Amino acid sequence: MLLFIDQPKHIRVLRSIPDSSGAMKRERLGLIAKGTLEPTPELEAAVQPEEKEELAKAIEMFRNAQGIQKRAAALGFPETMRIVVDYVQSEASESEKKIIIAALMEGVRLIRKAAKQEAEQGI
Repeated sequence: MLLFIDQPKHIRVLRSIPDSSGAMKRERLGLIAKGTLEPTPELEAAVQPEEKEELAKAIEMFRNAQGIQKRAAALGFPETMRIVVDYVQSEASESEKKIIIAALMEGVRLIRKAAKQEAEQGI
């Protein structure tokens, strides 16, 4: 049985196997990078043929989860923006205001750039 341990930059993959006394032991197999959700060569070499499907299903689950998280964040953005505006107007320090406004301006710039590229491709 494979175990998938979530960590900040990757997912650690372990195999749970019984030792000579019958107690379960965890064997480190390798990593899945969160940025790409691709197994490392070390992991691919360590996974047994009967475990490949379990690994593929886990990777697909993590891909789906990332997509759902992005969608939830995007769909919740109007509420988040209202909360941020309220915070900036009522209690943010000058340095916090600068950082928040810079992030907002960068976001608007990137959205406009993407919209422009999309419009150019549609022509």
